[in-house]
Amino acid sequence: MKITMFAVSLALVVTTAAASELTFFEHDNFNGRRFAVHGVVNNLADAGFNDKASSVVVGSGTWQLCDDAYFRGNCVTLQPGQYPSLRPMGINDRISSARELGGWGPPPSSGGGNWGEGIRVVLYEGPNFSGRSYVVTGNSLRDLSGTGFNDRASSLRIEQGYWMFCSDAEYNGACLTYGPGDYATLPLELNNSISSARRISQRYPYNQNPTWGGGAPPYHPGPPDMRQR
Repeated sequence: MKITMFAVSLALVVTTAAASELTFFEHDNFNGRRFAVHGVVNNLADAGFNDKASSVVVGSGTWQLCDDAYFRGNCVTLQPGQYPSLRPMGINDRISSARELGGWGPPPSSGGGNWGEGIRVVLYEGPNFSGRSYVVTGNSLRDLSGTGFNDRASSLRIEQGYWMFCSDAEYNGACLTYGPGDYATLPLELNNSISSARRISQRYPYNQNPTWGGGAPPYHPGPPDMRQR
């Protein structure tokens, strides 16, 4: 009887959460206080739920959860489903901001005047910017295995800086460096193989916006005196 009642209670919780886009719970297994999110929350401190969430139900959409306000720090991307514990993701009692990513379509054909002011890198599951997406907003991501997007990227877009992508965690394995632009396909070394990424240069090196559409060719460092500083 207790098991049946628990199953019924959990079903009610999930149904209620599904009506909202995303629902945080204060404790594991969808217990404790809850907080529903319907769009963008830049800082959960304003809602009294900062560093409180231990489980979550995603009713619909693709969501990015970050351990710092304004989508900084360590971020994970979640698809619709039930997540009874956030501990395996390393964000238990650490979430400070959340936003729905929606359906990321192909990048625009030309850059605007404010390129690079928002998301820095978007990884796409399929070629030509198709399928699921994962957003990297920090300066580095040592290991994608905890994000559900390890060895999945087949195309990518870079909005700011020069980035190094590697086939193994901790920036090991085969590594290639790309500048701002969109890359509809990835070479064999990285296609469905990216496990870590980090920004190695802060600024675009020319006094103009990058050319969107074809994407710049990968940047391969030359001799030490010729490397980008």
